[in-house]
Amino acid sequence: MSKRPAPRPARMLAVSSLAHFMNDGVVFFIPVIGDLLSQDHRVSTAVITAMLTIFYLTSAGFGIVVGMLADRIGRRGTMIATGIATLGVSLVGFYGSLVLRGVGSDILVLVASAVAGIGSSTYHPLGGSILQRGFSPSARGRALGVNGAFGSLGRALYPALFFVIAALGISRPATTLVFAGLSLLSAAIITVGLPAESSETKARRQNAAATAGSAGETAEAPTTRLAPHSDSPVQPPSLRSLLNRSVVSLTTIAFFRSIAFIGIVSWIPIYLTTQRHAGLSTGLGLTVTAMYAGGIIGQPIFGLLADRFDKRVVLAIDSLGSALGIFWFLTTTGTDVDAVLALAVFGLFTFSGFPLLLSLVADYVPRGSFATGNALVWGIGSTGGQALGPLAASVLTAGSHANLGMAFAILGALAAATVLATPLLKRVPGSARMAMFG
Repeated sequence: MSKRPAPRPARMLAVSSLAHFMNDGVVFFIPVIGDLLSQDHRVSTAVITAMLTIFYLTSAGFGIVVGMLADRIGRRGTMIATGIATLGVSLVGFYGSLVLRGVGSDILVLVASAVAGIGSSTYHPLGGSILQRGFSPSARGRALGVNGAFGSLGRALYPALFFVIAALGISRPATTLVFAGLSLLSAAIITVGLPAESSETKARRQNAAATAGSAGETAEAPTTRLAPHSDSPVQPPSLRSLLNRSVVSLTTIAFFRSIAFIGIVSWIPIYLTTQRHAGLSTGLGLTVTAMYAGGIIGQPIFGLLADRFDKRVVLAIDSLGSALGIFWFLTTTGTDVDAVLALAVFGLFTFSGFPLLLSLVADYVPRGSFATGNALVWGIGSTGGQALGPLAASVLTAGSHANLGMAFAILGALAAATVLATPLLKRVPGSARMAMFG
């Protein structure tokens, strides 16, 4: 008897996890590029702030368009692959900004930031919707958690690998090109691994259309009843109809959490270099890696908790844990063991929002609008907050790196304050255990 191929959900999880790894690796490598530009090229704080703001703002703006388009035409795999390839192209632009000097470098880094923002807008709404559609509600959080762990692995490895590769004798700008090539190669793998629509799905659509035709109905009506792993087009509800109280509240929570989290994360490399004297070395890369590595453990844990307990309570714990982690870090000095451990705890909570937020999205929007719902909460909420986070931190510093510690403390308090909005989220069936907010 011939061996049957692996189940489609397993393949989706594996290939989408590769996409998450590549996407987040590049996205969270960009603040390190900002540090390189700041230290090697003496690029001003204003240009670095503009670079980060343009990147996150572009990602947020394109995210909602990508989500709505995917819910209408499908082709999520192709769109994800295109996004990863675009990120690779952006790294070529950053390479140019590291090679050039003066105004030309400033202009190119801003253009590369916009291109990177477009590329990064695709994965989270589309990758999340693939898993939301492919796994049952009781297993959704775990699937998102495992997938998110690979994103955290990418974040953790990229900063350290950059300095390791550079230490082998390859220049820092040329090392950026190495990662650009990896992105383009991964995009090709994702295109093959996540086809726009399987032959099985096409057959199911044809059968549904034939059945509808014999019953005197339109062929389009049954398309909303396709199997959970279908990637075919649907007719989703209007964007306005998705804006219920829970979606708006969750988007708002995600927005302010991201202002706090990314405001801290974006400036951590520069803070470590200027205030903790870590230097542009493997040591800096390893310290930043420790922060990102926390999510490798945290995402599966919080995904499992999301399947078993009231997601709203788990989200509140996540926000408080992140705030406590950064407060702990600020009590340490240098880059000693305590500082690295505090950053790891901060990262464990900070980078575990993916399974929590997208599990909640699936509770609050119709199945045919998962990608759009994800784009609202993750794109407008999380990524929109990311756009303002670096700017908020910069304003709080009043132009002086010496004030970064104070800025981190204020942003940590903002992250903790988002817990106050958690009771506005509606409790759904299945989250009765450990219910706190009614």
